[in-house]
Amino acid sequence: MATAHKSRVLDMTQGDPFRLVLQFSMPLFCSNLLQQLYNLTDTALAGHLLGSAALAEIGATAALYGLIMNFAFGMNNGLALTGCSLLGRDALLTVLQVPAQAWGGASAYLTVILLGIPLTMLYNMEAALLRAVGNSVTPLLFLLFSSVLNVGLDAAFMGPLGLGVRGAAIATVLAQGISAVLGVVYILRGYPELRFTPRQLGAATRRGVTSMFWAGLSMGLMSAIYNLGSVALQSSINALGSVYITAQTAARRLAELYFIPGGALGIGVATFSSQNLGAGRRSRIWQSVKAALAIYFVWWVFVMAFTFLLGGTAIRGITGSTDEVIISNALLYLKISAPVIPPMAVLVILRNMLQGIRHTVEPLLASGLELGAR
Repeated sequence: MATAHKSRVLDMTQGDPFRLVLQFSMPLFCSNLLQQLYNLTDTALAGHLLGSAALAEIGATAALYGLIMNFAFGMNNGLALTGCSLLGRDALLTVLQVPAQAWGGASAYLTVILLGIPLTMLYNMEAALLRAVGNSVTPLLFLLFSSVLNVGLDAAFMGPLGLGVRGAAIATVLAQGISAVLGVVYILRGYPELRFTPRQLGAATRRGVTSMFWAGLSMGLMSAIYNLGSVALQSSINALGSVYITAQTAARRLAELYFIPGGALGIGVATFSSQNLGAGRRSRIWQSVKAALAIYFVWWVFVMAFTFLLGGTAIRGITGSTDEVIISNALLYLKISAPVIPPMAVLVILRNMLQGIRHTVEPLLASGLELGAR
């Protein structure tokens, strides 16, 4: 069994950087795409089965959930964040100015989602471990299974079982939890070197733990920076009422798809940079940055065409609404988001490259500047 997984470990210190970055990032891109489609499915089913009011209940807390999860992904400390978030749930909903008519559904949805964070964190930790040894395909397969399961559970819980928006949250947590359990079994059976004993954990040096903490803090802030700005924006949008929340929710789900390559290519560049730094081949690192930016540019051209040609149709499909106020405001959101992809691509790729070569301060400073701009 130990030899079976070696062929899936990708050596990025030799070969064409463009091919290697693309080869590593493509499964990760597909994983992130499935993750977002997974969220998009919740949104679309809620809009079609429950109406725009339910969509507003989910959307009122979407930015807050994204902030908590993305920071937790970087820090791998989901349990503590879950407890803190649940204790301050009502206060957070107040700060976000959630409308009174959406409060009950938003609170129910957020409660279930936050309780499921440890399971989601477990899956993401497993995926990160597998990607660290160059295996970005297996996490994609688990996520594919989870996404299909999520669609089925969504339809059952929000349809015949009549659980409303709480059902959408339960479906998401159950699907991710099953994926996490499968990941544990796979790693324990196929990657003995990733099974850490209590003695090994006890032997960790203070320097090593400190290094992991600062690396995790940097990655956590980089992951959450988009959502931190979005939380501030969400509060202002919530104050406008349910119609505008619905429009922003639908547009945000699509806009998140637009920025998917940033995460995939960023991790690809970070992994490439880290491996080549360790092998003493620093000259190859910049080549990976140029390759990632070229790939991202091709994606941007596609996004621009999609937004201006099919954006309105996509919004109608997600919301199930014919309200022109919702459609026009959501489309405006997309038309503003799409053109800013190129500068964001440069920022994300360079930040991950610096993270890969163990520069943690500069990415944090860049994240702070980005937050200030937002």
